Amino acid sequence: MSIGVGPGIDEVRAAAERIRGYVRRTPLLPAAPSREHSHHARGLLLKLEALQVTGSFKPRGAINAVLSLPSEKVRRGIVTASGGNHGLAVAYAGYATSAPATIFLPRSVSRDKRASIEGWAPVR
Repeated sequence: MSIGVGPGIDEVRAAAERIRGYVRRTPLLPAAPSREHSHHARGLLLKLEALQVTGSFKPRGAINAVLSLPSEKVRRGIVTASGGNHGLAVAYAGYATSAPATIFLPRSVSRDKRASIEGWAPVR
């Protein structure tokens, strides 16, 4: 069995540049006070993605995916089926990039999540 290799640092930097201006730069905070003073051993850090515009890290990937598409595909629109944070992120990505977005929701989606998604894009 082979293990896939993730993106290299160049791809990560390119994605960061692509999404700049579309997502918030969220802070890193220590999980707990640390007695370690070395910058090499700062302990556990928390990335506060709850402060992101949709409340999760998901818009980073959704916007990067949309901005990575050829413009003719973006004009045709983006579609997903999700009643969770991914659906909300795709709805926001459509709004933020002017891509038509349609989100298909399960019947079981909460009223609050549906309202959040509908604030960014039409749902089905």
